[in-house]
Amino acid sequence: MAKQLRQQQRGLARVERRPSAGSTPEVVDDPISTGLDRSITIDMAKLPTPNVSYDADYAWIEHEPGDVRLFFGKRNRDNPDTLRSRLELRYPPESLVGHFWRNSREFHHRMKVFADQFPTSDVRDAVRPNEMRAEKEHSVWANFESMAHAGTEAMIDFFTLPVWGVAKFVSGQGSGGLKMVPVVRVQTTIFELTRLMDSVERVVTEINNYLPRGVPVFEPKGERK
Repeated sequence: MAKQLRQQQRGLARVERRPSAGSTPEVVDDPISTGLDRSITIDMAKLPTPNVSYDADYAWIEHEPGDVRLFFGKRNRDNPDTLRSRLELRYPPESLVGHFWRNSREFHHRMKVFADQFPTSDVRDAVRPNEMRAEKEHSVWANFESMAHAGTEAMIDFFTLPVWGVAKFVSGQGSGGLKMVPVVRVQTTIFELTRLMDSVERVVTEINNYLPRGVPVFEPKGERK
């Protein structure tokens, strides 16, 4: 029995031992790669899945110069004049323009064409979730996202690329801090996501009127689903 236990322990040691420098290379499934010109590329197919999810009945955007906030709300069935909860995603204006909007043009168009095939309802147009009080609320930062839809179900995965990691990389201090951190997965309908994307267009126009040239924007390679 003791001999068998020692064999198992040696086996575990062999599995857990990391190769030393110069030995067999370690394969890392990292969504981030960097170029010699200090560009950052993000492979959206390799992004991790957020552990936190939020079911949203409503979605909207609010904007002041230099300040963008994406809101998601859960309706209160027992009290239609309030929200059960509200999630706030603070988003850098340059990321909204350079990625959230620019890289979703084809996806937005395809989803909108599909959503337009369904009967429309005037009920949602009468709802003003941005004016409702919420029983619970939570706010968090994000600067990257991935969208997808299958049928009428839609989702957005939000991530953050740490600012200190980007700053260190740009200043030539290595790419060790470039780690994509999952924030939250928001699940909603294509109708609500289409409504949100339609409203983002106006905000993007406003941002483009004041956004200075040369503001760094990270544009990933990858496609919406």
